[in-house]
Amino acid sequence: KRKKPYAPRLYSIASTRYGDDKSGKTTTFCVRRAVYIDPETKKEDPAKKGVCSNFLCDSKPGDGVKLTGPTGKVLLMPEDKPDTTYIMVA
Repeated sequence: KRKKPYAPRLYSIASTRYGDDKSGKTTTFCVRRAVYIDPETKKEDPAKKGVCSNFLCDSKPGDGVKLTGPTGKVLLMPEDKPDTTYIMVA
């Protein structure tokens, strides 16, 4: 096991500041499990297993995850027009 903690990973989160349930305490992630397949052996190399993506993929609903942020630029939706339709592309 590692003796020192991993550095924070930066992800973009496309959800409102109020969270999924409007409490401000939840969010939804869309995460792809990061694995590396050696092109010669055609086998997965566990030494190159994605740390954060696998941690998140192995988590169960209700598990605690430390979050920090925001970092960089922040996009907040205007509150004066709540019925506005937005299309966001990433």
